[in-house]
Amino acid sequence: MPLYVIRWRIGPIPTTLLENLILVTIALYFVTLFRERGPRPHRTWLDIPIALFLVAGLIGIFIAPDHRGALGIYRAYLLEPVAMFYIGIAILGMVDAIELLLAALAVGAVVFSVIEIATFGYAVVTHTVDPGHTVAAFGINPNSVAIYFEPLIALAAGFALFGSGLHRRAAIATFAILLPAELATLSRGGLLALAALAFIGILTVRSPRLRIGLAAAAILGGFAVVKLPIIGPRVAHAIDPISGTFDNRGRIWTASLRMLHNHPIFGAGINAYQTVMAPYRLVDSNLVPEPYPHNIFLTTWTETGLLGLAAFSWILGALILMPWRRLSNAQGIYVPVLWGVGAAFVMILVHGLVDSPYWKNDLSLEFWLLAALEMVALRALAQPVQTTPATPAVPPRRS
Repeated sequence: MPLYVIRWRIGPIPTTLLENLILVTIALYFVTLFRERGPRPHRTWLDIPIALFLVAGLIGIFIAPDHRGALGIYRAYLLEPVAMFYIGIAILGMVDAIELLLAALAVGAVVFSVIEIATFGYAVVTHTVDPGHTVAAFGINPNSVAIYFEPLIALAAGFALFGSGLHRRAAIATFAILLPAELATLSRGGLLALAALAFIGILTVRSPRLRIGLAAAAILGGFAVVKLPIIGPRVAHAIDPISGTFDNRGRIWTASLRMLHNHPIFGAGINAYQTVMAPYRLVDSNLVPEPYPHNIFLTTWTETGLLGLAAFSWILGALILMPWRRLSNAQGIYVPVLWGVGAAFVMILVHGLVDSPYWKNDLSLEFWLLAALEMVALRALAQPVQTTPATPAVPPRRS
């Protein structure tokens, strides 16, 4: 998924390596569908809000001043990831397929984590760390790297807590690499998301001993983060009443709400936030051009209007609530899968209070792959258990 950083143009059309891999996957799926008449996607309870979200995005293309740029964002952030969602729910019906996808996610995340840790470590050794603008793997914004890691950390935690055997051992090893990579991003929103994950773990594990252990680990981890030489000052700066992160976010949100007050129905249009916000930044000299308003709901509103905001809120709310409602009935691999995706979407929501998860090439694809995993797990629980018919009794032979 981070391969979107490799970019080129086909004539006037910009594209990425990630997008081309998505298109190849879609093409291969349709070839399989044509030759074998299956597997086909099944209907889900997300179909209506997904349709509304896509319609709102189409409207956002026409509202935006740059129609071609808006079309590119619509294609990369909405259309292609949603297509991958429906392919996912078509082909992930077997446990082996789910395990293969999880293994690919884990291997990719570990490789990416090693690169992130090495990038941060090199900056520390060479004394070039700038806590306010720290470097990250491939030059990606560190907050975006943190947002990408967090759902995968949740999945790893789910298998570490509720998996068994090889699944649990692989999850613990993956978690042990992902966690320091997340901390290396210096993301304050990431720390909030990790705190939410710890809280979910403490609430949901049944073993009192494990619950106490998780609470103790969370408290010690929080204390260690505050005392660490680079991360600690970042946390302190976040709550500074004059120049802290929350104060700066408040200014961005206030200016964004002024803009939305004048464009309430359709927002700014897709990929038009910076342009439409230009006159609203003039009233505050502390504001600089931002790609998005650093809040997942404000961003969705500015990009797709009230219809898109309502549809996305419906989708995210359902993806958060459904796993916890059905978790008690789950068995086997579906227990850690449902716990992991449920916690992942909670982390997206928590980090989304101070940033804009989803609105990026890799993050939108990750979002819909997680949604596909959830749909497949919920469908497996809804299917009746197949039982082996009893062997008919053999009548006794007459003498």
